[in-house]
Amino acid sequence: MFALRGVGLSVDRGRFVAIMGASGSGKTTLMHLIGGLDLPDKGSVKVDGLEIPALSDEERTLFRRRRLGIVFQAFNLLPSLSALENVMLPMLVDGRPYAEARQRADELMAQVNLSHRQRHRPATLSGGEQQRVAIARALTTRPTLILADEPTGNLDPTSAASIWRLLRHLASEGGTTVLMVTHEAAAAAHADVVHVLKEGRFTGTIEAGGCADATLVATRYAQLAD
Repeated sequence: MFALRGVGLSVDRGRFVAIMGASGSGKTTLMHLIGGLDLPDKGSVKVDGLEIPALSDEERTLFRRRRLGIVFQAFNLLPSLSALENVMLPMLVDGRPYAEARQRADELMAQVNLSHRQRHRPATLSGGEQQRVAIARALTTRPTLILADEPTGNLDPTSAASIWRLLRHLASEGGTTVLMVTHEAAAAAHADVVHVLKEGRFTGTIEAGGCADATLVATRYAQLAD
């Protein structure tokens, strides 16, 4: 039994693309293949010209560290570090000078509107603030692609909406390519285009155009996922 079968997907730079499907449809497997965490039995996975399955384990690790930003449903912030330190950490691990890492982290905290919360530890931040810190961390290396795996699954509706708008802004204004998997129509409605995944196959496309119209996306999704 295959998790994905005959899946083809091409994403232009600077686009916000959503993959929408029910639990078990293959969304996470697709993300793992793009990020080089899993390798396909056959077929090709290319990101910014790189053939991911052809890379060694070490090369795939460096690819994820330096060219890919990943945002999880769980925020995965270190509780003993401040928000700013959490953003700096990947750069320090990668050997970048402290001053450079601090400057870049300052810029990113401002970009996600959290300059006033830099010194706060995760436990003192709201869920939405923690996810914005996680997004800032994902942007440290100016990645080619951001993979967002159910990024608002743990958030209240107001906080979730702020994250969807931020991802929309990163794509439309910042030129960052965003690929988000979700089962929520309200989330997918912020994307340029929504690809519907069912039982390991794409069944159709919704041209959302960043409309934020959850009803439109939900109605069309119900037709394509039936």
